[in-house]
Amino acid sequence: MHPKNEYGDLGEAVSVVAERLVEPVEGMHRTISERGFRYVGPLGEPVRVVHNEVVDRVYSAVRWTAGAIGAGVGAMLATRSAAPLSETPRGSAIQAALNGVWGDRLDERGNALSVSLTVRSGDVAIPIDPAALAAAYPLASSHVVVLLHGFGQTERCWNGASNGDPSLFDALEAAPGVTPVLVRYNSGLSITRTGAELAQLLEDVQASWPVDAPTMSLVGYSMGGLVARSAYASGMAAGHEWAIGARHLINVGTPHTGSPIARSVGLSTWALRIARTTRPLGDFLDGASAGIKDLQSGADIAAAWDEAVPIPHRRHSPLGEHFVAAVVTEDTRHRLGVIVGDLVVPVASATKPAAASHSVRVVGKRRHFDLLADPDIADQVIDWLHSD
Repeated sequence: MHPKNEYGDLGEAVSVVAERLVEPVEGMHRTISERGFRYVGPLGEPVRVVHNEVVDRVYSAVRWTAGAIGAGVGAMLATRSAAPLSETPRGSAIQAALNGVWGDRLDERGNALSVSLTVRSGDVAIPIDPAALAAAYPLASSHVVVLLHGFGQTERCWNGASNGDPSLFDALEAAPGVTPVLVRYNSGLSITRTGAELAQLLEDVQASWPVDAPTMSLVGYSMGGLVARSAYASGMAAGHEWAIGARHLINVGTPHTGSPIARSVGLSTWALRIARTTRPLGDFLDGASAGIKDLQSGADIAAAWDEAVPIPHRRHSPLGEHFVAAVVTEDTRHRLGVIVGDLVVPVASATKPAAASHSVRVVGKRRHFDLLADPDIADQVIDWLHSD
């Protein structure tokens, strides 16, 4: 992506944000004012007409000004920066957060700031062709380990903790016989769509990989685990070679039965829509991205995938599915810890009751984001990857 494309579309992206933020304020303003004019009756009609015209102009001006400021900032940055926003740490973080909330809208508009599904190495997207992959992975092995980030993140989440602890990506790079591959995706799109597109991307990677007949494993953090399961199901349905030969699917803090935080958005939407005055706020929450809505009902989505293409049992398939969960209490069986989990995903959501004990790891005194750079979890993931 040429940097000027991203900077040039910054104005439209700001307009999307402004529209979503202004809409509920304007809606509540109009609802409250209309109620007042009803009480006044016909005598207040002239004032109501003038008021509505002023309101139309004010909120239109706010939207136009936001878009103009965004376009101006984008034009200025385009002349000063050689790198696209998506290739800078701060720019990509803002882009990922924006896409998490409204990524489906940016995608519908064809905005250049909509995150594209790409393989990433050295902060840039890697073309899926033999020469580019060979250059990006000169020490490529026959076991490709695909790392999928969570909601509102980029592949940089695997870079390690601020305290200097090595990340899972670092551990995999040092581990023999595996090659970690980072993928970036738009977490605001529906998980089913992202999974289908990822399945095709991995089939293309398999065909162009520097080593003949590679096998693949997927490691998904949080929402990334749902994307991984969707990709596997889609790949199996399409008869993709990578899916048929996949070795492991590892879920790290994945909300298989949905996220309580995401479900609270749905509950708030319903509650706010009860009263006419707060209904615009309910509509605002309902305008959240498809990705957020999918996180509300992970169980339903996972059940649909399993019904269409079941994740095969270890005895009948080379694929092994594994689960990592965390609790904030030191005792992993403490009642409070089991209920709140890692403060984002409860243990019951991050694991499957039917999973074999050797395929489940629950760690204590960890929060959700601690899972990304935890040496114990890295060792466990590598042990699973090296298991038969």
